[in-house]
Amino acid sequence: MKRLFVLATFISAALFLSACSGLGGEPPVVATIGMSATQPTFDATMLAQIHAQVTPSGSTAMPEGTPAAAAPIEALGTVSGQVTNATFNAKLPEALAIELHSVDRAFNDTVLTTQPDAEGKFTFSNVPIRADRSYFTAAVVDGRYFASEPVVGNPALPTLDLSLKIYERTDDPAVLNVANVMTQVSPNESGLYVVQIIRFENTSDRIYSTAEQIDEDRYASVRVALPEGAVLLGFATDEARYHVADGIITDTQPVYPATRHIVHFRYVLPYQQSGTRITLPLAYRTEGAVLLLVNPASLSVSAKAGDQTLPAQSTRDMDGSPYLAYGSSVQLPADTTLTYTISGEMVLPRTVEVLSVGISMQPFAIGLIVGGLLMIGVGVMLMVRGRKTAVPAANAAAEQERLIAALAALDEQHKQGKVGKAAYARQRDSLKAQLAKLMGEK
Repeated sequence: MKRLFVLATFISAALFLSACSGLGGEPPVVATIGMSATQPTFDATMLAQIHAQVTPSGSTAMPEGTPAAAAPIEALGTVSGQVTNATFNAKLPEALAIELHSVDRAFNDTVLTTQPDAEGKFTFSNVPIRADRSYFTAAVVDGRYFASEPVVGNPALPTLDLSLKIYERTDDPAVLNVANVMTQVSPNESGLYVVQIIRFENTSDRIYSTAEQIDEDRYASVRVALPEGAVLLGFATDEARYHVADGIITDTQPVYPATRHIVHFRYVLPYQQSGTRITLPLAYRTEGAVLLLVNPASLSVSAKAGDQTLPAQSTRDMDGSPYLAYGSSVQLPADTTLTYTISGEMVLPRTVEVLSVGISMQPFAIGLIVGGLLMIGVGVMLMVRGRKTAVPAANAAAEQERLIAALAALDEQHKQGKVGKAAYARQRDSLKAQLAKLMGEK
């Protein structure tokens, strides 16, 4: 069965984090992550809204009083560009295929293929250019995907330059930095509700992707370990790119040079008034800001990065809820563990049930786009034809057992009155959805 593999939609960090309010129940994320080039992400709802609103490339405002002319629906145009290998002293692979993708608002993908010349230049002629389609070029090298920035078509200007870069691969973790870590903790009927956002940076001129195959089409990239006892609820976007087994989150998306690579996930952790530890081992060196936010402010908090104590900052107010803030800019060697110990009486605030309402796609993004403040690339997908993407039976069985065990534990906690009705329903729905998805892929 043909399957679409998402490569990239280019969304700014500030917009991405603001849009994460209410991801299946979490409070709005109150921290921000530093700006840099974007990473491949995907959210179908957001993408559809953006595609409906974004201004076609090259359009200009008409002087006031100018008679309106009927805009052409379609024009035959030319798409050209050059593919370059951006790794120092590296050459283009032989028999490299360049694909031109034309994606409509329903994400139907039309693909044309050509080969570049010796210098990497390529041309697609007589291409139908439409304002309701976005265009990008792509190449597959050693099973990894590379794409140009997407543009929305404009029949009045039907000549597009869609150059792209490819990179050699490395599996040396020394090329990676953890640039930011944000952990947000809030009360939940079953304990602590934890949201973590980790931003990785690749300092080399090669993509970071290991040779370890997760399945036939995916390779292991960065990894993150969950605390013992944590029940994973899901990811902010593009859950299909992650593999979870034995409490380890494995990202299968390569870390591209000069990009913002974000791993954003959420889980619940049983709470003990005498002290609950949240641990986050960082297998890669850390050079950036580490921030912990805890609500309610009445709790006692100890925050450490290895042996280094993270200082308390001013209390931050978010929608009327005070959050204790701890953190600083740090430089930590690889294999340092962040350890947060939280203790004291935890009283659920009145706002918990309000915050537990489902996903809210805030209108800020569309407003910014329509206002011309941000151009977001749209419709970036690569159709890999005839490739199987089934999870290997052993991995699928292990993950299925984990989800079933998590469901059983959740049911028992609810039966004992340790998990409230709303939290129980929310967490059970999330686990059931993951299990149904897994069983559907088998």
